[in-house]
Amino acid sequence: MPRSWGRAAVATAVLLGALVPAGTATAGGKRVHARVVAELAGEHVASAVNRHGELVFRTKEGEPTLWNPETGERRALGGAPGTNPTGLTDDGRVVGAHYKDGLVLWDADGNVTKPGIPAGETAVDENSARIGADGSVILKAYHWIGPGPGPRPRPEPVLTYYRWNPGAGFRSLGPLKGGTTAVAVNDEGLIAGSLGNTAAVWHPDGRTETYAPTVEGTTSTWARGVSNRNVLVGGQLRPGGLSVVPTRWDEPTEPRELPDLGFGGEATSVNSHGWIAGVARTSASDYRTVPVVWEPHGGIHRLDELLDLPGGDRPVTVEALNDRDQMLVSTYKDDWTPLAWVVRLT
Repeated sequence: MPRSWGRAAVATAVLLGALVPAGTATAGGKRVHARVVAELAGEHVASAVNRHGELVFRTKEGEPTLWNPETGERRALGGAPGTNPTGLTDDGRVVGAHYKDGLVLWDADGNVTKPGIPAGETAVDENSARIGADGSVILKAYHWIGPGPGPRPRPEPVLTYYRWNPGAGFRSLGPLKGGTTAVAVNDEGLIAGSLGNTAAVWHPDGRTETYAPTVEGTTSTWARGVSNRNVLVGGQLRPGGLSVVPTRWDEPTEPRELPDLGFGGEATSVNSHGWIAGVARTSASDYRTVPVVWEPHGGIHRLDELLDLPGGDRPVTVEALNDRDQMLVSTYKDDWTPLAWVVRLT
């Protein structure tokens, strides 16, 4: 598929190969390996990585950009300056958003399309756009109402999630205030999130489906990720509201709690091979978390222990997990220089 690439001039893109430290852990008799295979320094990347390990980000100058880690090169995405690119497909299509200009799409050749803002809305959340291989897009938009009552009245935002498809345009999924979230979409256009504080999906034909908790009386469940095998992951708030439990759903009526480090956690992404990424609390006395991965056989691993990290570097968030068992990890050095790692799991 034709692409026009230009060599990176600002961002440091280094293929690390055998020089990058790797880690190994064992759970349930299975040895798990993780290796950093590419690094991008000095840029804040989006929450997406495709099967080729490609990333998208907005430069410090506001230029939306696609980075190819195998070559260390990057391609400027023209026609929409200031847009934040936040998702991409395996065939090179990119989605992003600009808070005033709305939804923006680039095809694999770099041609730009601007569907704009849903009718009745004022602006969009620049970090909310996600895209599936079928062309389904998630977007969060908002408008203002008010001012409301009270001693210091002020306007309030009304946030609503939308699905966009070529030819069909925008369709509302529901307002955030009503307990709706839409945060992930798979290649078949299945959207995952929550509906009325219950984990839910939206099918491409418009049907919705809710997912059961493991314990009756659970006050809130939610999905954060969905695989191309329609497996959901997310969390549950236990009755009493004192603990969040990382959860996997293979079917709407088949929730399965994932192991944690003893103090709760949340699963945020899952791939077709069964790898799951998320976070786990390390203490009952505070809410600090560490990034973790669950291997397909169910064992949990702290990423900071699984990787033999260079001095001063630490993983902060697993942003995405693709079907080649590669994770996109956001981290910082001691001087707060942002880093993005592509980490290979085996």
